[in-house]
Amino acid sequence: YILSYFSHTEKKGKFLSNITAAVNALLNDGLSKKAAAKKFGISRSTLQFRLKNLNGKTSCGPATVLSEKEEELLQTWIIESFKKGFPRRKVDLQMSVKQFLDIDNRQTPLKNNMPGNGWSRAFMQRHLLISVRTSEHVTTASACVSEKDIKKWFSEIHQYLVDEKLDDILQDPTRLFNGDETEFSLCPKTKTVIAPKGAKDIYEVAVGNSKENLTVMFTFNAAGDMCHPMVIYNYQRIPQDIVNSVPSNWGIGHSESGWMK
Repeated sequence: YILSYFSHTEKKGKFLSNITAAVNALLNDGLSKKAAAKKFGISRSTLQFRLKNLNGKTSCGPATVLSEKEEELLQTWIIESFKKGFPRRKVDLQMSVKQFLDIDNRQTPLKNNMPGNGWSRAFMQRHLLISVRTSEHVTTASACVSEKDIKKWFSEIHQYLVDEKLDDILQDPTRLFNGDETEFSLCPKTKTVIAPKGAKDIYEVAVGNSKENLTVMFTFNAAGDMCHPMVIYNYQRIPQDIVNSVPSNWGIGHSESGWMK
C-alpha cells in the first residue's frame, strides 16, 4: 500500500502541475482555452473553474466536510485502533464524524451531520493507507492458537512499543499487567449427601437458577500487586443492598447473563 500511496501522490502532483501550466499558457502565452486544455490534457470545465479561483487551492473532486488535517487525524485513529486490536468499522468512522460536527456546530450538506456511503467511499479513496478488510474474531482464532502465534503477538507488541518510544515500560514490572475473568456459579454443583441405601435417584432441589452466575475480573502486575477486582452481576439494575455489601474500592457492573461482555 506504500507503493500505491506514492503512485497516487505522484499522479495527483502531475495533474496539479498540468493545471498550473495550462493557466500560465492562457495568461502569458495567449493560448485559447480549447488549445490549452488539449495541450495539457485538462478538461475545459476544470480550466474554467481554475481561472475563476486563481488564488484558491486546487483540489480533486468536491469540497470535503473535514479539513485535510482533520481527515489525517481520522486516518491515524483508524490505524492506531487496528494496532491495538480494535479495528474500526465504517459506522464507527461515520459516527465519529457526526459527533465531531455536532459539537463543532459546522454547517455541512450532510443530513443531520451523518456521512453516507458516498462520503465513506470518497474518504477511503483519499486515504490509501487504509482499506476495507474482513476481520477475524478473536474467539475463533483462539481455538487454534499456537506457540508461534503467541510469540508473534509479543513480537508485534514489542515492536509497537519501540516505534512509539515506550519500550522502557518493559523494564518496569509495576507497569506490566495481566487480567482474566472467572465465573462463579450461584447454584454450585451438588456434593455428596446422606440418603437411604438402595435409592437409585438422588435429587436435590436447587435454591437458585442453575444457569445463574456472576463474573469476577482479576488483574495483577508482574511485580505481584493485585488490582481491586470487578464483579459483574446478572441484573438489569443491581439492588442497593448488594451495592452496599461490595467493598467501596471494588468495581461493580451488570449484564443480563452475568458474563463480562
